[in-house]
Amino acid sequence: MAVSTNIEKRGAVRKASPVAREKIRWGYFLSIVVLLGLAAVLVEYGRQPLLEMADRPVAKVVVEGEFRHLNKDRVVKRLQGVIDRSFLQLKLDKIKAEIEADPWVERAVLSRRWPDQLLVQVVEQIAIARWEDTGFLSVRGEVIESEDATELLADLPLLHGPTESAAQVMENYKSFNQLLGQIDLSIVALRADERLSWQAQLSNNWRLELGRHEINSKIERLLRVYPRTLQEHAGRIEAIDLRYENGFSVSWREPLAELVVAN
Repeated sequence: MAVSTNIEKRGAVRKASPVAREKIRWGYFLSIVVLLGLAAVLVEYGRQPLLEMADRPVAKVVVEGEFRHLNKDRVVKRLQGVIDRSFLQLKLDKIKAEIEADPWVERAVLSRRWPDQLLVQVVEQIAIARWEDTGFLSVRGEVIESEDATELLADLPLLHGPTESAAQVMENYKSFNQLLGQIDLSIVALRADERLSWQAQLSNNWRLELGRHEINSKIERLLRVYPRTLQEHAGRIEAIDLRYENGFSVSWREPLAELVVAN
């Protein structure tokens, strides 16, 4: 009697056919597509409710900065007109532009502070002098138009000149002032005309006519003579004209009986 010995060995693994493997791959692919589709639907229909839950009215506006001539309340007043949206919908560029429209603001930096606060950091313009009767000169040599500059900056020197020469006016002011400081004088007003001929009013009420060329040399000439001849008569001098090639002339508030100038 014949006995069948066609018995599979224990532990052997039957390999899937190529058709079965192809069905498995397609099954994985379709599963991923379905999952991605569901995720997209959830994002699309769930995003708005989530935003509405997170978004809220602006509860607080924090304004920071070193305020010297700029009034902080003026910044706050400007903000009141442009904070017209909820926290996440704020147009920061629009708010920034509104703040920087103030002539006293050099720049503004805005940021959101979660969950409902707006932080505004203000950098104020630094004025080094008044300019004409219409504004001031910034530390960068820019003419800034401001109606309240004359009132706020009354203790700063007054500069005049062509607007396109503002940077040169500033540099000459610094240079002339440094020289005059050697005799404890300073410039309270400096004027340049269209030809860039210079005139200075000093802290002791002297008026200096400086001309157009070699002005530092002219001031140094005055400094050499001042302690020997002019210092004792300083209160009686009205103006000094330095536009001469090798000397200068003095205008007196009242005539002097005699004045000897030593070389």
